[in-house]
Amino acid sequence: MTLWSWRFKSSSGHQQQYYQPGFTLKRLSKISPVLILAFCGLSAACATSPQPVDPYVQKLQWLDAADPQADANQAVKKNDLRLLGLATRSVNIPGISPEDTLKYEEHCGVQLIEGISDVVRSDEHLRLMQKARSYALNYNEIIKAHCKP
Repeated sequence: MTLWSWRFKSSSGHQQQYYQPGFTLKRLSKISPVLILAFCGLSAACATSPQPVDPYVQKLQWLDAADPQADANQAVKKNDLRLLGLATRSVNIPGISPEDTLKYEEHCGVQLIEGISDVVRSDEHLRLMQKARSYALNYNEIIKAHCKP
């Protein structure tokens, strides 16, 4: 039995049948399990090979669930009055003017957020660095109220 066939009338009016050369159902039944197994194998290989996560992104992923107000209040209770800083080309302390940075560094101390860099490695890294800046700004506002130089 062939896979495809057409019936048509010839110019003389007789009905004729034309068979498409190629696969027969018998041939197709032998090939299709091989194709199905190959496809399943390829799709499984693609699904099980995770993309490596950039270590800089990995270090910043905690920010997605972080609460700067709660974290700062917890730090105040522990008497940890260090401000959060971002290490780019130089240390930047969000919420502190460049003129006052040295005074706050000496009096309160600075804890750098790991994963911050002056090189943006991916869109996800950029998103998390922006989130880190916002987190540090909110965190530092609470800490500044308890640590004044």
